[in-house]
Amino acid sequence: MFDQRTQTFLEVCKRMSYTKAAEALFITQPAVTQHIKYLEERYGTRFFTYANRQLKLTPSGREFRRYLKEGMAKEKLVTEKMRELVNGERTLKFGATLTIGEYTIAPFIKDFHERFRDYRISVQVDNTRILMGEIDNGGIHFALIEGLFNKADYDSQLLAMKDFILVVHPESRLAIKKGPVLADILDEPLIIREKGSGSREVLERSLAERNHTLGDFKETISIGNVSLMKKMVQDGLGITFMYEDAAKKELDEGSLVRISLSDFGISREFNFVSIKDSPFKEELDNLYNYFKVKING
Repeated sequence: MFDQRTQTFLEVCKRMSYTKAAEALFITQPAVTQHIKYLEERYGTRFFTYANRQLKLTPSGREFRRYLKEGMAKEKLVTEKMRELVNGERTLKFGATLTIGEYTIAPFIKDFHERFRDYRISVQVDNTRILMGEIDNGGIHFALIEGLFNKADYDSQLLAMKDFILVVHPESRLAIKKGPVLADILDEPLIIREKGSGSREVLERSLAERNHTLGDFKETISIGNVSLMKKMVQDGLGITFMYEDAAKKELDEGSLVRISLSDFGISREFNFVSIKDSPFKEELDNLYNYFKVKING
């Protein structure tokens, strides 16, 4: 199934150009056209169409792309599974979004290492977009995700519900204001995560539900590091939203203060996400149960 023609299809999807796909694959443009035509005739549907002189995927094309990428990732994982059965060495590759990786699982990481010492472990801490891409291409077995994703395309299980909170400097005017609401914070510089971050998307969607955008704030500062975000708030440079797990130490110390807005509360899922029908399902079930108990313990 995964031959040069399907590779050509995926390359056209990536570049949305027959010419650029041909250049990337070192074949001629007529060859690209022939490959796509063969696939469309084989499956009896159109995968691409032109609209306003731009190449676009049809619904069938989008579904075929999803099926191919899922199948290629699964084939990669099956190959890895067979290799394990032959050489007896088990691997465990997973990802965690920044809050989960740096704060939620940190307190029990030693226990995790002891519990799964028979595995060769690799952990990637990154934003939601990148980790979902790694699941899609078979680069990791699963991910602990705090952000938003299409549940229909993956196997996912709920780990916990976590509060996404507003934190400010202890001497901020918001710390002493009675009954603050969303409108009261719009004049403050807002420190936010980088594009592609699940935390940023959660905030943007929650604001949109109240007919607001990030552009409504006096200023926004984009930062890709949670520790630096907290330091900036501690230095009085702005306010920020983050998961409570990430700010627990500073809240306990009093160097940050949690502010509850009467008209703007956010609670979101932490999920255990993997490719559908993974060949590592037995191990994944054990890992999910482990993380669920520890995160909620």
